[in-house]
Amino acid sequence: MLKLLQPMLGNRWRMEEASTSDVVILDAAALDDLNKSGTARPGALYVVFEESTPPPANAFSTVRRPLNSSQLIEVLHKAQATLGKRTSDGAETTDVAQRLGKDSAGLSGIQTSMRTAISWVLQSRSAAVTVTSLGQAHLFSVLPDLGFTTQLDSSEIADLIRSNGQVNVVTLNDEQRKELFSKHRKYYPLKKLEWIYWLAGSNGELRPELDAATPYRLWRWPDFGRLPQSRADVRMASLLKAEAMAVGELSERACVRAETATNFLNACWSLGLLTSSSTQESAETSTEAGSRLPVVDGNEQPAAGGNLFGSLRSALGLGVRKPHTT
Repeated sequence: MLKLLQPMLGNRWRMEEASTSDVVILDAAALDDLNKSGTARPGALYVVFEESTPPPANAFSTVRRPLNSSQLIEVLHKAQATLGKRTSDGAETTDVAQRLGKDSAGLSGIQTSMRTAISWVLQSRSAAVTVTSLGQAHLFSVLPDLGFTTQLDSSEIADLIRSNGQVNVVTLNDEQRKELFSKHRKYYPLKKLEWIYWLAGSNGELRPELDAATPYRLWRWPDFGRLPQSRADVRMASLLKAEAMAVGELSERACVRAETATNFLNACWSLGLLTSSSTQESAETSTEAGSRLPVVDGNEQPAAGGNLFGSLRSALGLGVRKPHTT
């Protein structure tokens, strides 16, 4: 989990051994063992899993199960703030031991990276927050059940995600939430923010739920009426709607970099648009022949639009594959 979070945490953190790390995440029993053997380090911040009994006295913070990335991000920021108060040497990095862990608490008024801010927003959808630049320029705000509001366009948001600079994240109280609501701004669905986030911020690494060797296909056409897209995104969507492909084949067939294909699969998975070929075959096998009816989703081209879909594929150079002959 820590490896997956590292791109969102920015360059202020790096993975190190427990014996040298500023922050060590472990269970309470392991910390008890360190205390008994006299090897617990006074300067280290020990984060322990939540237990039914009180944690050791030298535990910096407790964590609770089930683990999730937004809570782990919060405890790391809490540790970073504590370490920052200890030193005045302007160190640019904070070490954390690569063991499992996580924490709770509410996010309020912290400085973090852009990717971390968006990740927290997407996983804590009940929170109303405003994200600003360090110069206090408004970037975007989120209100539960309404979505997010911003004066930035999609490409500007994507650029901020790619650069992953430092931002301020402030949790809004009831009064601030009402004030934001009274401004009658235009709100966009959080799925749009999630889509941009995965297209721009995946770093070319597949989500852990996906496998590079597994063929995937789109079972539903992305809502390109509301989701920002490039010509390459439409080309990849057209290919994956027609047949299942692994990320390598998608990259080759769509004539895009492997990183671009990876980011597209991540974004489609986050919106629930992907299915693996094995899953689909299993579903079709379990359905009695002749009993299936075509399902038309509001975001898909209807059957009557088949010619339009074919024309789109032709215009993008995605003609039907000819079968190999021997």
